[in-house]
Amino acid sequence: MARQPVQPARTRRGHLRRTFDARVDQEWNRYAGEARRLLQRTLRERFLRRHVDATRETLLELGPGPGRFTPLLRQLVRGRVLALDLSRESLVAGRRRARRGAGPAQLDFLQGAGEHLPLPSRSVDAVVALGNIVSFAARDGPALLTELHRVLRRKGILVLDFPSPAASIQEFLHLAARGRFLSKVLRRPDYYYFGRVLDSGYQPYAPARLARWEFQFYTVADATRELSRAGFRAVDAMSVAPLAAHQDRIATIARRERKTWETLLTLEEQVGRRRGMQESGHGFVVAAVRR
Repeated sequence: MARQPVQPARTRRGHLRRTFDARVDQEWNRYAGEARRLLQRTLRERFLRRHVDATRETLLELGPGPGRFTPLLRQLVRGRVLALDLSRESLVAGRRRARRGAGPAQLDFLQGAGEHLPLPSRSVDAVVALGNIVSFAARDGPALLTELHRVLRRKGILVLDFPSPAASIQEFLHLAARGRFLSKVLRRPDYYYFGRVLDSGYQPYAPARLARWEFQFYTVADATRELSRAGFRAVDAMSVAPLAAHQDRIATIARRERKTWETLLTLEEQVGRRRGMQESGHGFVVAAVRR
């Protein structure tokens, strides 16, 4: 197989900006509709509530998209939320939705890249980067983490998520089955980079092969190591919905009454923190403290 070239960082960021400018509504609906999507969103929200609180004065939300988690973050911190995204259209949508909601924290919008934050050093108390931001940075992921370390104050909290190789292939196969092209995928697994993703975690940009992003996947060990190198100490890691992330029926039945839904959420959190389960489900979330 011919080796795919690595995209220059500026080219990669331009591709991401144009793509997400064009899919604002799709991104807003990422956690809407099916019960399993609500499950994934709720578990992330509960993780945020666990690690972000009113002791944090200023919070940077990196990659907020159209603002799915922004209203919650405005409720959790007491001072200011800075929402920074590559996509101008996403920021426009987030600003429009912010007018409809309320929260004690002031909300400001910035356009920019995580690898080059337009913020002074040690200027924020917390960073939230959901949406696989480090993975979208591809080979620049370590540089992005170093930049987040620069802007965080000492003992500041960082919450971010990662797609693991196993979880991402699990999701891809689930979507392929629903889209009725699973057999085609399994006949030619090398064509869809399964081997490369499982071996090195790296997916080149190759849209003809359904690889629409240059992307770096992480195991929990990979994420913990890179965070440590950047000056962080991981304090919590949890797989997102290892029991029902790709099992529509489980979440749909549990959603029918409050008690069964709460039980499923509790089970998901317990299983999601068990060693050996953190790389299944819908990726995993990590909380880390700046040293």
